[in-house]
Amino acid sequence: MNSPGSLIRILCVLALLVGAGCRSGTGSPPPAGGEPKATGPAAGGDARPEGKGWVWTAPPPAWVGLPAADDREIAFTYGHQHLVLLDAAGRRRWQADRLGLRDTAPTLSAEVVVAATDDGLAGYRRSDGAELWHTAVGGRANTPVIVGRVAVTSTWEGSAVAVNTTDGTVAWAAPLPGPALGPPATDGTVVVVSWDGADQRRGGVVALEAANGRRRWAAALPGGGISAPTVTADGAAVVVAGDLAAHALVLSTGERRWRTPLEGAGSPEVPALAVDARSVLVAHRLGGLDLLDAASGRRIWQVASDGAAVRGGPVMGPAGSYAFPLDDGRVLLAGRDRETELIRPPAGRVSGVAAGPRGWLVATLREAAVNTVEAGPLW
Repeated sequence: MNSPGSLIRILCVLALLVGAGCRSGTGSPPPAGGEPKATGPAAGGDARPEGKGWVWTAPPPAWVGLPAADDREIAFTYGHQHLVLLDAAGRRRWQADRLGLRDTAPTLSAEVVVAATDDGLAGYRRSDGAELWHTAVGGRANTPVIVGRVAVTSTWEGSAVAVNTTDGTVAWAAPLPGPALGPPATDGTVVVVSWDGADQRRGGVVALEAANGRRRWAAALPGGGISAPTVTADGAAVVVAGDLAAHALVLSTGERRWRTPLEGAGSPEVPALAVDARSVLVAHRLGGLDLLDAASGRRIWQVASDGAAVRGGPVMGPAGSYAFPLDDGRVLLAGRDRETELIRPPAGRVSGVAAGPRGWLVATLREAAVNTVEAGPLW
């Protein structure tokens, strides 16, 4: 799949993933307590040569959770109690502290950063990190979606809840037929949530009106591995189900548009990725990616790996490149017009990836002696 020379090359480039050497087990980790020239472990931001990226170091032994990013900033949690916002250069904008912050990706809007907690959601002012509210929703929350002035989350205990982003009041709550272990998706009007029964035999997708929580439709799917959903530009909810197939459900009615067999079932914390108006990238739990035509489900391209996918979905970079975190800590880099490569940091495991400012790949690290957030032109 990849030549030794290309693997060594990408490992050297991906020194950003560990701030260390080019081979597994070699090199030195970043110094404990922060990078050189940083004012402390949370100040972060090791300036590197122009175009080479940066690294932010978490205080040992804290692990860093899944990242979220847009074209301005990067947000993540570490140590189960700290939420950090970095600017495009890896400098800390602010840090907010609350015990019980989950290691799922936060959600960014223009005004607020919303993070999942062990019992609900917490909202922070994006400009300075001031906590605006913390709302208990009766369960372990997933990464929310923001629709207008509400943040909608799903819970492991089997509910969907909308919280006002201005004051944290609950706008509505709706029961689900079973546990939802992954994040919802939205088109800006409808929120779609997938669930999987504890018996692993039944599951499905529920579509709710974002304004009031009213159920629009519910569709049954084979259980035993149902992914988090994504919503395509042409009006479909796409999930991977326990029958080893991707399903597209019409967003307005819940009717099945197409079904495409895959090599594996879905993982609840691994959503599909709406690539553009014509295609959707689905990921299955055996660590493979399939690019499908959004209208017909026809397979356009696929790639396999020898890994497993449990947490964190694929993200898209420049020129049709994709990065996909595997459960053993490696990252799959692939695309229709690029060589497929599997990369492993010399220490620890990659928690998750995001497409960040400048089009750079952002990766977070866990289970190393020193864990980091890294960004660079690694696609």
